[in-house]
Amino acid sequence: MKEPVIWDIPLPEITLDEVFKAEGADYSQHLPHPRAVELHQKIMEEAAGLVRPTAIWIEVDVIGSGVGELLLEDGYKFSSNLLPKVAGTAEKMLLISTTIGTLIENRLTEYKEAGKMSEAFALDACATAYVAKAGTMAMSRVEKTYHREGLRTTFPMGPGHSYWRDLEDMQVIFHFLRAERIGLHLNDSNLMVPRKSIAMVMGVGRNLPDFKGKTHCNFCNLQTTCPLSQAV
Repeated sequence: MKEPVIWDIPLPEITLDEVFKAEGADYSQHLPHPRAVELHQKIMEEAAGLVRPTAIWIEVDVIGSGVGELLLEDGYKFSSNLLPKVAGTAEKMLLISTTIGTLIENRLTEYKEAGKMSEAFALDACATAYVAKAGTMAMSRVEKTYHREGLRTTFPMGPGHSYWRDLEDMQVIFHFLRAERIGLHLNDSNLMVPRKSIAMVMGVGRNLPDFKGKTHCNFCNLQTTCPLSQAV
């Protein structure tokens, strides 16, 4: 089996506006209260010292595709109606997972146990903004690597969205990634631990369908209303 690549991601920059958006707040019509700004700026400073962004990725051969499934090497497959349409002609799939570590989640727990829910809410939004930015940085780096080789890539897609509901496919991703190397594992519900982590896949090849300008959000029932899409 190929060895996965591990990258310690430089600390992304997040903005106050991105944190508010991650909370679902809309300040387009009026400014936030000064106390809210002060609290969030304080929490953003704290979050920057707790985040440890790391990515791991690996390429896996695509064997073929069928109705609602993408066939991979070693007899594995992904079950999704969207993947065969987007990546059925791909030569390989890139499996990528990004995490920001456990320190920020430990601090979240401390705030909640102390009853400091405003601080916990703001810190959780900071974590969402950070993991979204870190994931984007990781996927951009991988894309550029293959583009330099004259290969095309699909937009990233991930299990758990409406176009790919089967979280059991996380087991397939983790089988190839061996993501425990960066402190990631799956719980009994196939959700990632630490919680502020993401897993995505991208197809790579020379003869891919043209979905220019599209992202996986265009095929998700949530469209652009989910916290991760609001955070970037």
